[in-house]
Amino acid sequence: MSLAFQQEGKTFVASVTGLDLRTPMGTQEAQALEQALAKYGLLILRNQQIGDDQQQAFIEKFGPPVVATLKELATGHPHFYDIATVDSDGQPIPADSVRGMYLLGNLLWHTDGSQNQPPIRLTALHARVLPPKPPRTEYADMCAAWEALPKQRQIELEGLMVEHSIYWLRQKMGLNMSDFSAETLASRPAVVHPLVRQHPVSGRKSLYLASHASHVIGWPLEKGRALIDELTAHATQPQFVYHLEWEANDLAIWDDRWTMHRSTPYNDPHPRVMRWCAVRELHNV
Repeated sequence: MSLAFQQEGKTFVASVTGLDLRTPMGTQEAQALEQALAKYGLLILRNQQIGDDQQQAFIEKFGPPVVATLKELATGHPHFYDIATVDSDGQPIPADSVRGMYLLGNLLWHTDGSQNQPPIRLTALHARVLPPKPPRTEYADMCAAWEALPKQRQIELEGLMVEHSIYWLRQKMGLNMSDFSAETLASRPAVVHPLVRQHPVSGRKSLYLASHASHVIGWPLEKGRALIDELTAHATQPQFVYHLEWEANDLAIWDDRWTMHRSTPYNDPHPRVMRWCAVRELHNV
């Protein structure tokens, strides 16, 4: 069966058929997925019964995988993090622990890796363990959100630069700077990105936002934060949002350059484990 894409959302998102990642993916298939990501933003590959080696081989087709240096989410694998409710021994992660509070930040709208330079380009998430009623993940189309803005508003926003910081997001969840490891503090300084980006493949412009976005460079702090909040609220209106309902062994891959996402609350005792990996952009933005 050849690769096929079926649009699932109003403006973006597609499901993929014709690909079984238990078999190594070829260069042509990877190129087809790259083109589809530029068009759809989020691709859903259902029922991919794979392990670490196959997931590693998959993400390597898109570039060198992100090295998992964040001690607060370490899994022991050099390129994976677990977005999970239990640790590697299957024990529940306390909500008030540093790891638990860190993971709570995923409930806020964010773009993976916007707190880095260069930022993350693509993220892949594989459903390893799901409860009977899995919580969904929500995604926002940042191109559609940009295109819905009045022309004059677009003119006002282009050229603005925004500081992104991992600590700004996590402070919202109650963490203090002293809660981060020395390695994290040394490796993750604040970075600056443009508020408006243009996709190198599609040519479309998009808002580039995240809960890591702290303030607008050159603006009074509160004025810049009010703008970020205003644009985030605009970009996450229902017409721009897709709700991914997870099924066993699903693998989702998305383009972080023009999507934003968040997890949804989950308090059930059944464990949930999602294995995360990603690739960075080639250049600073």
